[in-house]
Amino acid sequence: MIKNIIFDIGNVLVHFRPEKVMAELGMDGETVKAVMQATAGSPLWSELDRGVMSEAEVVALMKQHAAEAYRGCIDLLFEKGKADLVRSYPYAAPWLRELRGRGYKVYLLSNYPKDIFELHARLHFTFLPYVDGKIVSGYVKVIKPDPAIYRILLDTYHLEADECAFLDDMEPNVVAAEKLGIHALRFISYEDARQKLEALLSL
Repeated sequence: MIKNIIFDIGNVLVHFRPEKVMAELGMDGETVKAVMQATAGSPLWSELDRGVMSEAEVVALMKQHAAEAYRGCIDLLFEKGKADLVRSYPYAAPWLRELRGRGYKVYLLSNYPKDIFELHARLHFTFLPYVDGKIVSGYVKVIKPDPAIYRILLDTYHLEADECAFLDDMEPNVVAAEKLGIHALRFISYEDARQKLEALLSL
């Protein structure tokens, strides 16, 4: 019986929109492509999420791997664009509020840099009032799909894996959760996820 529902944040509860932000900052199409490849599309973004290195250290590495012409744009993204990198989906807060109203506990399990998480929480996370607990990678220094971050969530909130449903848009994260006995669903769209979650909750 499912008692707890665990949500990823990025592209599940919020739209992660770095390319849109770059365009809003005045970057042309070619520049957006290059800066995206150096930042949010780079494996180095996972190091921001992991939180072992500082943001300044990771940004410096991103600039080292980018052509000189784009280094100033990388700085611009982090200096002027961070606040707008996400927008909450309109369904996010009502969905979590409804689930809690039905008696389910709601948790977050997300790869997210600590400082950016705190910024976005203040500005955009309309769903936070309906969350019972959260584990964010930047605080615990481990990222999905490492099994350790799932265990941290389970241990911190005294949850049984087989009483949890987990929604994430990344297949490796779903597979990792399933290996620990968590009922995991790949998030494709709100409509699809809601239908599949309801089917799982009815078992």
